[in-house]
Amino acid sequence: MRAAVDRKTGSAASSRLPPALQAACLALFVLLPTLPALQNSFINLDDSLYVGSRPMADGLTPAGVAFAFTSVTRLYWHPLTWLSHELDAELYGMNSAGPHFTSLLLHALSAGLLFLVLRRLAAGLWTAAVAVLLWALHPLRVESFAWVAERKDVLCALFFIATILAYLRAADCPSPARYLAWNGLGALALMSKPAAVSLVPVLLLLDYWPLRRTAGIPRLIKEKLPLLAMTAAVMFLTVYGQQRSGSTSHLAGVPFWIRLENAPIFLVRYLGKVLWPVNLACFYPYDKHPAALSVAGSALLLSAITFLAFRQRKRWPWLLVAWLWFLVALLPNIGLLQAGRQSIADRFTHLAMIGIAVAVAAANPFRNRTAAVSACAALVVLTCLTWRQIGYWHDSYRLFEHAISVEDNDYMRGVLAVTLIQDHRDAEAEPQLLAALRLAPDSAEHHNNLANILLRTDRLDRAAAEARTAQRLAPDDISVAETMAVILLHQADYRGAIAEFDHAVRLGAPSAPVATELSDMGASVASRGRAREAEPLIRKAVELNPLLVQARRNLVLVLDDQHRPDEARAALAAAIQATGRQPQYEDLER
Repeated sequence: MRAAVDRKTGSAASSRLPPALQAACLALFVLLPTLPALQNSFINLDDSLYVGSRPMADGLTPAGVAFAFTSVTRLYWHPLTWLSHELDAELYGMNSAGPHFTSLLLHALSAGLLFLVLRRLAAGLWTAAVAVLLWALHPLRVESFAWVAERKDVLCALFFIATILAYLRAADCPSPARYLAWNGLGALALMSKPAAVSLVPVLLLLDYWPLRRTAGIPRLIKEKLPLLAMTAAVMFLTVYGQQRSGSTSHLAGVPFWIRLENAPIFLVRYLGKVLWPVNLACFYPYDKHPAALSVAGSALLLSAITFLAFRQRKRWPWLLVAWLWFLVALLPNIGLLQAGRQSIADRFTHLAMIGIAVAVAAANPFRNRTAAVSACAALVVLTCLTWRQIGYWHDSYRLFEHAISVEDNDYMRGVLAVTLIQDHRDAEAEPQLLAALRLAPDSAEHHNNLANILLRTDRLDRAAAEARTAQRLAPDDISVAETMAVILLHQADYRGAIAEFDHAVRLGAPSAPVATELSDMGASVASRGRAREAEPLIRKAVELNPLLVQARRNLVLVLDDQHRPDEARAALAAAIQATGRQPQYEDLER
């Protein structure tokens, strides 16, 4: 196979280097400017799910490996991503620099592989290098390698590009081993992130150009049936996992026709951020009321570009391939099947822009000195923007405040408030939640978080009002029911609190922590000489968790305080029978 791309070999000295060494040098060149990300901390946005939760935090254990391949309810089925996080925990513990370095290394390796792809397509040395750098050092890449939770992006890109490289080698010299190689690498890409579902269409585009395979579409599709079958399975698991995790519920109320109207707007916004990568943020809110003029204008622009690319397909086939690659890779992320709250996301351009790099290498626009100088200037600007974008990901506060400055929205204010609450900065969190509620007055989550702040600052009446509002908006939300129950406890409405805790447990709240809270509150009430009021709380705690020794002990004590010795002895006997003899019971037996 020889692609229809002009070759420029570069200097004699550089051409004497083996291609693999050239790729390694380029990967190092990509790695160095991204190293400031090593100073960044974990982000309070999914990082705890991938890093801090078990079994990932335990390292590479049999339980962790089993979880990686069997879990489909935590967002995605992506076992390689889980395994990579488990390996990080094994190597680095909870040091944030370690996982960041792994992501940076994977990104640099992807750049090296992409260079080999472009060289195989007969691109010149410097043309291929510049095309790769325009992709790898673009600010839109930052979200993928600076956010530990997005490890799946850089891991998927690595195997996605490796699949393309193996596919091109197989097209040069077919063999069973090479056929298995590109199918196997494609499977690894799918096991890293479901975004690799665009791989089969991309390979078909490469069949059209530069491979110019004329075997016929049915035959080309037939050879990809194993990868298509894996793609279908991953798509099914993804939809199932997103539904089970609740990710598809955030915009469930948005009609499909609104999503259809937004699709061309999103594509144009992606294109705009590729060409003018400023005001990038970790979250862009969803517009549920797109303007008709924006919809029509975006659709017209997309149609014009598609028409131009198709019209020039014989003269510039790379233009049509790059444009269709861009559209196909973004198709799962334009909101038609919405998962998450965002409208668009920088990370979703990761695979889409690889096609642009291929087109740049094919077009070879750096033939004269002016174009070469312009390309170098563009790379300098992109690198500076990338450095700045990495800085925004330094910590949660800087990231969320920057996102709010780009486009104010209730979600980012709510996440910032939760981060402040976790750091015991309630006084700073409260105005953020109030601002979030001005933007989204029907958010049960914001009302519930505000209720908890008011509860901790002893403003019980206002806390109860916020909790009731949250409960009206989300009657089946576990955390809302628990908040309401705790407020009722503090208001001494013990019967109402027990009913709310019952409701929370029916909704799926774990009974053990609820039992502990009831037992502790019962003990507190009893210590104020109100054993009769404390008794139902403690009995409910024992009912929810019969093995809770402290609740068993507290029940014996409140019965004894009420001068009911026979019932106290019976409660002690039941406690010993349920939990065995415990040190906490010794003074009771005397």
